[in-house]
Amino acid sequence: MRIGIQDAVIIGLENNPTVTIQRIKPEIMQTYVGEQRAAFDPSVTVSGQRTTISSLRRLGTAYTPFAYEEERFDVNAGVTGFLPTGTVLSLTSGMTGSVSNRYTDQYAGTIGLTVTQSLLQGFGFKSNLIGLRKARLDLDISNSELQGIAENVIADIEQSYWTLYLTDQEVKIQNRSLELARQQLIESAERVKVGRLPELELAAVEAELAVRQSALIDAQSRYEQARLRFLYLLNPRQDSLWYKTPVPLDSPFLPTDTLDVIQTHVAISLKCRPDLQQARLQLAKSQLEVARTRNGLLPRLDVFISLGRTAYAESFKEATPDVTSPYYQANAGLNFALPVPNRQAQAQNRRARLDHEQQALAVANLEKLVQLDVHTTYTEVLRARQQIEATRITRELQAKKSDAELEKFRVGKSTNLLVLQTQRDYTASQLDEARALVTYLNALVELYLTEGSLLERRGIDNFSE
Repeated sequence: MRIGIQDAVIIGLENNPTVTIQRIKPEIMQTYVGEQRAAFDPSVTVSGQRTTISSLRRLGTAYTPFAYEEERFDVNAGVTGFLPTGTVLSLTSGMTGSVSNRYTDQYAGTIGLTVTQSLLQGFGFKSNLIGLRKARLDLDISNSELQGIAENVIADIEQSYWTLYLTDQEVKIQNRSLELARQQLIESAERVKVGRLPELELAAVEAELAVRQSALIDAQSRYEQARLRFLYLLNPRQDSLWYKTPVPLDSPFLPTDTLDVIQTHVAISLKCRPDLQQARLQLAKSQLEVARTRNGLLPRLDVFISLGRTAYAESFKEATPDVTSPYYQANAGLNFALPVPNRQAQAQNRRARLDHEQQALAVANLEKLVQLDVHTTYTEVLRARQQIEATRITRELQAKKSDAELEKFRVGKSTNLLVLQTQRDYTASQLDEARALVTYLNALVELYLTEGSLLERRGIDNFSE
């Protein structure tokens, strides 16, 4: 399974179950946005009924009742809409008719418009768009949560990739170290045979051989754990997942982009950090709740105006609703309501204000924590970068020292103990150099994760879409 780090990130993001589950949440939040918009959708109503009456009735003082028959019908249609200004518009139209064996046929058509406007509670865009704005903030929060999860997954995959590479290098280094010990044992055994070394010298070499064999076993175990962890993060849809051997195609490298000054990284974190974005969005939601509960403290005062025209006729055709009819109906008035002493609204408003104050303090504290995180990880990146050059120089010197000690041994001016010690030091320097580069790359990933820019730096835009 030969794989590069970029392909590993893409495969991991596509297959990671946590990311897949979190991707659904913004879609769910979008449904709440649509639900809140529905409050301003017009409502169309249509009703109709027909009534047939057959009964005995008396007319005036007449003793003998007569059979009275009548048919009535009533048809109405209307459109009602609520506007963000707190205005309710209702346009209605209808027709009624009465046909009987006693009275003249009567038909009437009506058309009317009613406007109701809130003057205090429920007035204006600010109070009536709160639900929609909250739903949009929830959508933004879910997108920010998805960004944070995706960045953590990317960081895990990249760090696991380099850990896999590092443990593989450790196995190779420990193998070479073991081979050096075996070669030293062979040379020492030959020298014992010709009498140039006492046989006791072999004990030190054999002991060192056992130590290096143990170190190799430990390195192989760490590699196996790193392999399983890496495969788990990739989560490829294959039954033979756990039996694959991933081979990293990319080697650790020094990125060409240099670090910016610390102030730049702090500014990026204050703008892009997902958890800080979520906290600020929650703060904005709490501010909307304060506005909603403050509106609830106001009394209810509505003004309404209703205007209508009515047409009368003795035939159905002539009684259709007519806005030019001389017959009209006008109505206007006020509605007022105020709970006394309105303790529920007062309690809700106080709770909302306290919650907003608490969240404001939490956001301010989180901003300081974010800055602390960035300064800390930035310092670690600088340290790790300096260690790369230091470990390289150490490894080169340890190689020369090991070769020199081996030559001295071959001419009889050193001992197995010193040779093995210099080999051990050389092996440790090789491991330190490999770890230093991987540590630096992991520290960079941690810095980008801390400032919330990892997705963008990896060229992944519009991840939530």
